[in-house]
Amino acid sequence: MNDLFFDIAVIGGGASGLMAALAAHDKNPALKIGVLERLPRVGKKLMATGNGRCNLTNVNASAADYHGDIAFMESAMRRFPPRVVMERFQTYGVYPTVEDDGRVYPLSGQASSVLDALRLSLAERGVAEICEFEAASLERAGKDWRVRAKDGREALAKRVIVAVGGMTAPSLGGSASGYRLLEALGHKVTPRLPALVQLKTDPAAVRPLKGIRYDGQIDMLVDGRLIRSETGEVLFTEYGLSGIAVMQLSRVASAALARRDKPEVTARLHILPLSEAETVALLTERRSQLPARPLENFLTGLVNKRLGQTLIKLACPLPLSTPASALTDGHLSALAALLAGWTLPIIGTQGFEQAQVTAGGVKTADFNPDTMASRLAPGVYVTGELYDIDGDCGGFNLQWAWASGLAAGEAAARPEANGEWGMGNSSLIDNAAEAAYLIRRCAPPSP
Repeated sequence: MNDLFFDIAVIGGGASGLMAALAAHDKNPALKIGVLERLPRVGKKLMATGNGRCNLTNVNASAADYHGDIAFMESAMRRFPPRVVMERFQTYGVYPTVEDDGRVYPLSGQASSVLDALRLSLAERGVAEICEFEAASLERAGKDWRVRAKDGREALAKRVIVAVGGMTAPSLGGSASGYRLLEALGHKVTPRLPALVQLKTDPAAVRPLKGIRYDGQIDMLVDGRLIRSETGEVLFTEYGLSGIAVMQLSRVASAALARRDKPEVTARLHILPLSEAETVALLTERRSQLPARPLENFLTGLVNKRLGQTLIKLACPLPLSTPASALTDGHLSALAALLAGWTLPIIGTQGFEQAQVTAGGVKTADFNPDTMASRLAPGVYVTGELYDIDGDCGGFNLQWAWASGLAAGEAAARPEANGEWGMGNSSLIDNAAEAAYLIRRCAPPSP
């Protein structure tokens, strides 16, 4: 005898799963819907987003902010752009506020309030939360789908939404279970890599700089070719580099380091916002103005003192007690090269435990982009991070989670013309005006 029966079972109580459950109920309130979560409580990873503030979305979201099979996203992102997501959250009692860079946060400034509002909305709609239900298998059972938990419990459902997320942050719920469930149904999965993650360098080069940060540009190069640049905070750690700008570049590093030909991957740090020639001129003038100043303080006032001392040691083999007047033009050129573009080899990344998102995942070719429905397993839908789709920092990954969850939830709840439930081929665009909202033209709500 089965322990549980639902019209729609959502496997995974993260962002996309909770949104999918709400969307399904709102589309068809008569349905019995249950969320099956392997942890003791839903939404644990959501609590950690945006440094505890929950970066809900970004009004500037565009295709350029995503990687992987981004063409697949267009339908869902067109119908559920940031404006629609923000309006949806207002109906749940969460009032979004837009910051200057387009990032959207709840007015409360608390990720916990976002999760509370989602759970309260689920409870008000009678959606069940079944926690500590770790799905081990998903298989056909006649006209229904059977979800079997590791502890032997079973749930039967007419339709199933797989929303377990990726492999990041295992302590917060990340796992490879969703990929295994879908592979068993015949779906293909690309290699998965940690993204939005810290980078590793030779520890000896950065250990003296642990805790120091600067705001500036950082480039990522593969075999000497510039792939991408970012501007923002760069933080030195005992193992390498962190900070928002570094995290944005980490996907490039992860992908390159995973290649079979093992290319050289390097980060170029622009400590000063000047060209090398401009930096040489600045240092030459500084040498003339401060001839008696010891090298240990030669860069004090320009950069962090410890960072300056480290770069001077790399550029010129002189004791730090030596006066600046002893610096030769060659020393100044070497120091200017480091300040304008210090190059550090990247030897690896931190793992999935520290990563914010999984790069790679389920191939989208066997899914309907309008409904998120599997073409191989009718009645099964997939959302969010499980796909071979990932975004940059700034609310873009949550935007995809909400949009894909809304698309899957509405599709799973919609009956076909004959009254039966199935994948369906009809358009899911209920409001024709929404079709005008392209992914590159997401806009904030009207004041």
